[in-house]
Amino acid sequence: MSAEQNLQIVRDYLAGRGPGLLAEDATLQDWTQLEPIRGREAIEAAFHLYYEEAFSGASATYRNWIASEDCVVLEFTFQGVNTGSLWGRPPTGKRVEVPMCAIYDVQSGIIRRLRLYYDSAQMP
Repeated sequence: MSAEQNLQIVRDYLAGRGPGLLAEDATLQDWTQLEPIRGREAIEAAFHLYYEEAFSGASATYRNWIASEDCVVLEFTFQGVNTGSLWGRPPTGKRVEVPMCAIYDVQSGIIRRLRLYYDSAQMP
């Protein structure tokens, strides 16, 4: 697929316009965690935790996109207030703004792998 097509696939996925854009057996490697998250349902549950449970008012501000024929790189800032439990820790009530970088591996029109990089010390 072209870089432009891959960019649109990732943008559509992030906008919630196509849960089928994430492979059933996709992998999320959050490099602050010991083990990768495997499978569409588990990945969606992890994002639900961040954006719906652990942080109120959670959002992402997208800054830079780079796309190629097999991946899309996104630089963004995650922000929200920690009002729910995260990784077994009680909520802190603190507001966070964490710069992040995500790399989406796209093959044949579907996201196969997602790698997430950020400084976990900035999380509550």
